[in-house]
Amino acid sequence: MALTPDITVPVITSLTIQPSKTYALDFDTGKIGGMIDGRKAIEQFIRKAIFTIRFNHSIYTDAYGCEVRNLMGKGFSNEFLRSEVKRMITEALIYDSRISKVYDFDIKPNGDEIFAGFTVDTIAGIIAIEGAI
Repeated sequence: MALTPDITVPVITSLTIQPSKTYALDFDTGKIGGMIDGRKAIEQFIRKAIFTIRFNHSIYTDAYGCEVRNLMGKGFSNEFLRSEVKRMITEALIYDSRISKVYDFDIKPNGDEIFAGFTVDTIAGIIAIEGAI
């Protein structure tokens, strides 16, 4: 008689990519309408994750959002802002399994705004993001 139980562990042979279907958000009007999936859903996730202030909304886990807006108007040097914005955006996005790499940052602090451009490698292809954050 063996001292340990005879347990069979199933082997996972393939990984299925789950759909990323979600509601479509209009960032200009704040309205929700229709459904999106694939590349459009990933683009929306990127923008929403960056615009959502991390640790500020109890509906989201501590892993969701970005702290970039906490840097605004604090008098930090442009070099520091460029470094921190790059780090914060990368941390806000890279945990998502649909995103493999965030790179080619172009950060331009301008008073109380920060303009950012960067590239994201995703399961739906390469996505270029640019605009005020």
